[in-house]
Amino acid sequence: MQRHDCCEQLAEQIQACLTKGIHPEPEVRHYIDSTFAHPTRHELEIILNDPENCERDALLELIYFPGQDIQILLENVIEEGHFEPDEEEVVFGMLVGKKSVAALYYPEGGPPVRLAPPDHAVRQFIARLNIHKQLDRDLLAAIHQNLPTDQQVPAKVMIRNARFACQGSKAAFLKAFVLNMPSLLDNFSEYLEFVLHFLATSPGGKGLKESLAHRKQHHHKNILKSELFESQRQNRNVETMILQGMRIPHFDPQDDMRKIAMIDTISLALYGRTL
Repeated sequence: MQRHDCCEQLAEQIQACLTKGIHPEPEVRHYIDSTFAHPTRHELEIILNDPENCERDALLELIYFPGQDIQILLENVIEEGHFEPDEEEVVFGMLVGKKSVAALYYPEGGPPVRLAPPDHAVRQFIARLNIHKQLDRDLLAAIHQNLPTDQQVPAKVMIRNARFACQGSKAAFLKAFVLNMPSLLDNFSEYLEFVLHFLATSPGGKGLKESLAHRKQHHHKNILKSELFESQRQNRNVETMILQGMRIPHFDPQDDMRKIAMIDTISLALYGRTL
């Protein structure tokens, strides 16, 4: 397929998604409700079409943030297109030229608010799709080989959205994870999210095993600190501790224990033992 045709196909798919409708994520609906006092459909339409409204641009930025539902619909076209960074602008030009009208479903269940997305919203929408981010071939093969069909595209979208370059040791770690983790786990996506965050916050190179062990130690230390703080709090109330200049820490030992269990499960799958 010619490069122009690849860009045109993606522009058409994006246009179809916008025309079919945007269903705001819960946090976006909360922002709309809290900022604009639960506006009616008509009131929201006035806000979105008023360039003088100081809240409009922030709202448009949230609305035109492609959710996972839209990304899943576009992933196969993006993967097959092998897009280069400069082709984002090509797709943008094609999409703007179509002068499409987007449908925004707010409130849910009623007729949509229809609006022509401004150019800056279209540009940022395309940028957030990460169309030029190429997934490692061996990793893609592992996904196709080991994940159930209904989990493959969501996994690719999560990896495409990851805040690191999926290559080298990190791509190898992800491949091993996909090949060795039980893919039929009900919470496989939760494990994948944890691994992607771990890789995004860990240095590259060959030390990922050591970094995973260090992450486990970090969570153990948090639990110990939480226990120490609770023992101190039994003897002094929080108000007294604050007056004495003690900084009240925030701990979530349940979350730390959950992550330790996840690290143990991952390390057993990858290394045959816990770290």
